[in-house]
Amino acid sequence: MTKTIFIILINFIIGTVLLKYGVSLMSSGLEKANTDRMKKCLQTFAGKTSTAFITGTLVTALVQSSTAIIVITVGLVNSGLMKLPQAVGIILGANLGTTLTAQLMSFKITNSAYFFVAIGLLLKFFAKRNSVKCLGTAVAGLGLMFTGLGILSFGAPYIKESQAAHYIFMKYGNNPLIGLLIGLITTMLVQSSSATVGLTIVLFNAGLISFDAALGLTFGDNIGTSITTQIASLGTNLSAKRTAWAHTLYNIVGVLLAMLFFSPFSKSVQLITHIAGQGDNRLIANAHTIFNLVSACLFLPLTSYYVKFIEWVVNETD
Repeated sequence: MTKTIFIILINFIIGTVLLKYGVSLMSSGLEKANTDRMKKCLQTFAGKTSTAFITGTLVTALVQSSTAIIVITVGLVNSGLMKLPQAVGIILGANLGTTLTAQLMSFKITNSAYFFVAIGLLLKFFAKRNSVKCLGTAVAGLGLMFTGLGILSFGAPYIKESQAAHYIFMKYGNNPLIGLLIGLITTMLVQSSSATVGLTIVLFNAGLISFDAALGLTFGDNIGTSITTQIASLGTNLSAKRTAWAHTLYNIVGVLLAMLFFSPFSKSVQLITHIAGQGDNRLIANAHTIFNLVSACLFLPLTSYYVKFIEWVVNETD
């Protein structure tokens, strides 16, 4: 019994650390390789809210860090190089673009993890160009991310063996509200929604939590990631603070709507996944993508009203 619990804890700690570090390494590597291009793209192609949304989606999909994109956007607004309506468009796109990481995690390619690590390290230490070295860091991070997922998956059977651990998951692993709270707190602590979504995928695929609870965790991840934006806005001007709150309130409202229509959303994700001929192992990644896509589609036509609302909520007296 003690040995089983020890194995569970070790696998959980090592797997989570590698997952978080891998995601961070991949994002930072891609970000360093494209920082100047990111800023130019965000400034050049974000003239209208619609083009800002497309730009935010594509750039975030390339660098795999919505946090980096939104923090840069806050900085651009703070320096007067971007207006709030364009920033809102980028925020909507960034939330959608970052879901590509969850899609990658949902594929069963953990056996190739060490191959990615090896290729990444070779590029990092032997490439001459700095951009290629940064790309090597990103590839190594991708490998570590899959390694972490593999270790977490390896520990799942031991959880089922432990009566205490299995009881906890069976008792609390079916409640979406508890899942939302755990996802919110965990993402705020680890500062990576991608890492917590990855953990959710592992728990769901292992049969330790229900799809409803997994959805709750995913929704909580979306709100929890807003804390980084709030931190980035500390000490900035009013426009930058409004940008940070536009991101935070967008996530909160999106989650509240999803919880309000929880059952239709859950059934729709399952139906779309099965129509696409995909297995249940893709459900969480698809839910993450569909949630952010639907949220963006709902908010985009209302951007001008949303901007006025943010300007009213976050005013000069705040």
